[in-house]
Amino acid sequence: MELGDKLKMLRKEHKYSQNDLAEKLYVTAQAISKWENNKSVPDIINLVQLSELYDVSLDFLIKSDKELQSKLSLDNIRLKVFRYFVLSIILVITLPMIILIKAQFFTSAHGLGTWLFVGCGLLFIIFVFLSLYCYITKKKHFIFSWISLLMLSFIVFLGFFYNYIMVVFSDV
Repeated sequence: MELGDKLKMLRKEHKYSQNDLAEKLYVTAQAISKWENNKSVPDIINLVQLSELYDVSLDFLIKSDKELQSKLSLDNIRLKVFRYFVLSIILVITLPMIILIKAQFFTSAHGLGTWLFVGCGLLFIIFVFLSLYCYITKKKHFIFSWISLLMLSFIVFLGFFYNYIMVVFSDV
């Protein structure tokens, strides 16, 4: 018996409607329907909640479903990647800050162009990581990818026309 069939059987045994179950798990009724029709599978957190709600073991729910076991294994890999992702964010943001502090960047006076470079560089880093985060969590990441590309192109533009921009801003 597949997971969806088990979930439908257990829901009916406990006399829950799909809406009732959705409210208990904080998901949509459409998600419950997809689970029961084997169009998608619940994540591990929802599986644990379902096993507690129905008072059945996780083994009962997933043991016979090899495809689900494979998907859960992939989710575990995704979690490990996410941990490395968080570590890399910390390193990529703190290392440039340490270098800038060590070079006494913040103690000397800089022009507008330098601050534009630093600000755009930090925004670029932030949007790259937001894009990666959304990609890992399977959310829409394209908007952050486009913003990252836009920031990178602005940095390149600023680099090519730095002298001209500084002349224009110094005249203002």
